[in-house]
Amino acid sequence: MTKIGKFILSSTFYLFMSLILKAQNTDKSFIWGINGHPLTQPDYRNNLDEQIDAIKDLKLSSYRFDVILNRDGYAKNEPAFLNVLNSLKKNNILPLPAVMQTGFGGDEPEAIYQRSVQQGKNFGVQYGDYFSVIEVNNEGDNKIRVKNKPDGATSGEYDILKAQRFIAEIKGFIDGIKTVKPSIKITLSVSFTHYWYLQLLKDNNVNYDIIGCHWYSNMGDITDLKPPFGNVLNSISQRFNKPIWITEFNRFKGTSSVDFASQNEYITKNIKKIIAQGTVKALYIYELFDQPSLAQRYPIEAHYGLIFKDAAGNYVQKDAYQGFKNFIQR
Repeated sequence: MTKIGKFILSSTFYLFMSLILKAQNTDKSFIWGINGHPLTQPDYRNNLDEQIDAIKDLKLSSYRFDVILNRDGYAKNEPAFLNVLNSLKKNNILPLPAVMQTGFGGDEPEAIYQRSVQQGKNFGVQYGDYFSVIEVNNEGDNKIRVKNKPDGATSGEYDILKAQRFIAEIKGFIDGIKTVKPSIKITLSVSFTHYWYLQLLKDNNVNYDIIGCHWYSNMGDITDLKPPFGNVLNSISQRFNKPIWITEFNRFKGTSSVDFASQNEYITKNIKKIIAQGTVKALYIYELFDQPSLAQRYPIEAHYGLIFKDAAGNYVQKDAYQGFKNFIQR
C-alpha cells in the first residue's frame, strides 16, 4: 500500500472513531448527572445556587439526591424539598430523589407492605408532578447482605429475614406510587456483583424499571472483572433485561488518598470504557462537593467531590471537574 493510501486509511479510521465517540457523547437520550445532598448534609447547606451553577456549567441534565420521608411518606423538611425541586425545574435539571422511608419499627412484612403502599400513594399525590423517575431507598443490597460476604451473588450471602422486611418496604412504596402516578419510572440501586439481590427483586415481582449500578475503583473493572464475573454490565443486562444506569461512580475514597490527577484519570478513562459498551443509559458521578464535615467520623466519605472549598471559603474545581466536563462536551 502506498504512503498516501495508508494516510487515507488512517485518516478514515480516526474520523470514523471520532464520529462514533461524538455520537455516543451527544446522544440526547443519554443522561449525564451528579450526586449531592442538598437536604441532608452540612456541606450542602445554604449553597443551592452554587450547586445549580456547577451542574449547569458541567452541562449535566440530572441531579441525584437523598430525601428523608416521614412515616406517612411526605418529605420531613418539605419546604426545603420543594425549594430544591422548584429550583431544579426552573433550570431544566431532572431531579432524581432517592427516597428514604421511615416509620416501620418492628412490624411484620405484611404490615410494612400496607403502610408502605400508603406512603407511596401520599408521595405520588403530593409530589408526583415533579418527577419522571425516582429511586426508592439506596443500596438495599448492602442493607440485607451478610457481613464479610462481599460478592453477593448467591442467596447464602443475605439475611433472609431482613430481606423480607426490606422487600416489603420498597415493593409497597412502588406499588403505591404507581397507583397514582403510573408514568413515573422507578430505579433501584445495586453495588458490585450483588446479583442475588436483583434476583430477589425479580422473584418477588417488585415493579421497578431501571437498575442503578454503583461502582467504585476498589471493585475492579466493571467491563472486565476477575473470573467468574467478566463483564458485569453484560451479565446484568442479559439476566435481568432492564435498562442500566450508573447512579454512583468515582475513584474509591475520592481524593482522600490520591492526588487530583489520579481521580481525574480514573473517572475519564473508565467512563470512556463504559460508554463504549453501549449498555448504560445514564451516568452520575458521586459527588459534587467535598464534605469536610464528615472527615472525623467518616473519613472515607469526605473527599469524593469534584469541587472543594479552600481556606478562604472559595469553591475550587478539582482536575476531575474539568475532565468530566470535557468528556461530556466533546
